Amino acid sequence: MTYPTNANRHIILNVSLLVVVASFLAYSIYWLVNGIIWGYTITQMLLHINKIFILSSMGPAELMALFIQEGCSVVGSFVLLLCGAFAFQSAVYYVRSNPNFLRKVRWALVLLAVFSLLLVPASLHHLLGVVFGWSMVDIYVGLSYLVQALLIVPPLLILSIKLRNPENKASINKWVVVAAPAFVFALYFKYLFLWADTLSPMGPKTASASTLVGETNSLVTLLVAGAVTTIACYTLSKGKRVWKPLVGTALILVGVFFIIFSIVAIFVPIYASFWYLTDFWILTLPILGMGVLAFLCTGKVKEYQLVKGV
Repeated sequence: MTYPTNANRHIILNVSLLVVVASFLAYSIYWLVNGIIWGYTITQMLLHINKIFILSSMGPAELMALFIQEGCSVVGSFVLLLCGAFAFQSAVYYVRSNPNFLRKVRWALVLLAVFSLLLVPASLHHLLGVVFGWSMVDIYVGLSYLVQALLIVPPLLILSIKLRNPENKASINKWVVVAAPAFVFALYFKYLFLWADTLSPMGPKTASASTLVGETNSLVTLLVAGAVTTIACYTLSKGKRVWKPLVGTALILVGVFFIIFSIVAIFVPIYASFWYLTDFWILTLPILGMGVLAFLCTGKVKEYQLVKGV
């Protein structure tokens, strides 16, 4: 059997990394366009609020909470674009062996944390709305946003701080071990709540092979991916060799969830209706996972002269 040369392994890893960050950048541009359109829409709604019955019937607190939520979603679309730009630039720097890629990674993490933090007003709107009997609220949506913010924001912000001193590898590894599984589990709870609140109740009343696959996917795939990510990060922190194939496997599993979701959407209309709300850029993650498997299991990670204070 012929194995790829070290140079070819680098090319495979670099190309797969660029494919993923390019898809994330395209995804962020897509949401920026939606954010701008939605920003114009809510502005028009505010200007003509008396002509919209459901809004004119709301109390001041409910109305304020709703528009703060929607305003934060618009701001979030701009934050996500900046995050995508920094993520793409960091990958380009990495491919070019520029040690300043860590600076771009740090900013991408900060911006992703800010984007997730902007979910909190929406969470409060929904949770308070359930308590006070407001309209257009849902407890599952509120819990989903809250869990995502709790799992993503603190670890990413702390990790970004630790990256200011890249010489302290032990501290960075410690927070990578926390942040990576937390992010995957945040995705798990996001789509678990989506399934429990919307996909299952609004889906077909009679079970079929497609709905069964969709249900199993929602309940199991990202949970397994989170467990594999946790094991991979734990073995990495202990310096064990087994972490290398587990990293690639975890990346593939996360992407597999969205591949299965997309296939089910072809046969189940309710999945298709909500597909545009998914993190569909992650469909490309198995490409990176396979690149990581090909590289980490046989190659050597690039070494950089570490730059302090990035």
